[in-house]
Amino acid sequence: MNFQIELTNICNLKCVECPHRFMKREQDTMSDEVFFEILNYIDKMKPQTIILHKDGEPLIHPKLFDYMKKIDEFHTTKFDIYTNGLLLKPKFIYGLSELKSIVSILLSYHFYSYKGNRVDYSGVDERLLTIFEYCPKNVRFILATHVTDLASKDELDLWKAEWDDVMQEYEALEAVHVNPHINPWTGLIQQKNAITFPACPYADGQHLFFGVTGNVIACCMDLEEEIQFGNVLKEPFDVIMERREQFYKELNEKKNMRELCLRCLA
Repeated sequence: MNFQIELTNICNLKCVECPHRFMKREQDTMSDEVFFEILNYIDKMKPQTIILHKDGEPLIHPKLFDYMKKIDEFHTTKFDIYTNGLLLKPKFIYGLSELKSIVSILLSYHFYSYKGNRVDYSGVDERLLTIFEYCPKNVRFILATHVTDLASKDELDLWKAEWDDVMQEYEALEAVHVNPHINPWTGLIQQKNAITFPACPYADGQHLFFGVTGNVIACCMDLEEEIQFGNVLKEPFDVIMERREQFYKELNEKKNMRELCLRCLA
């Protein structure tokens, strides 16, 4: 079982390959009250991986490290932090050495805003080289970027080649990827290389998604939380899990298909 927790749905970028700019629900950071209820789910279900991201930049949350440390006290796991890296600080990375859990930093270079403005990553590059020099043993980095209508594959292949050279020198840098495809995010993103999904990637029911206000939802691509099984502050664990199980059962049987799913699988 993998958990995906939206610590914040606030972001410091408006990227061409991301639907965040279309989001209508209120933007916020997760409260302690919601977090500690989710911690009960973690204690009960012992997830293999905890992904600290959904529709925002996780490094914006002022208690990101405190929450990771609290989870680590309850359950040794693997953390995945998806970030654009602009707010990444060496102090945060060095502090992760206190954790028993493995931490994977998936740093996604978003080179262009949806308006076509170039994002300056020179400061991030400098900080990464410092971090790699003294990176804790339990922390690894994966660098990634996406081909878009604004960022060509030839341009990004040059970027990858530079980091491939760095990867030969530092163990902390685990992989560098140029993704030639883009998630269409249920039809919200219109790019030439956007893909379609022949089947739901979460139909096996092995992912549990928590929104910033504690709503338990069906999918990380549900930008507006259209499919909700309940809220961790309002409904009991058993009720939420029963609704969730029924949803995935119907999804696999292609019964009572929700509008969101039909948009995604079209």
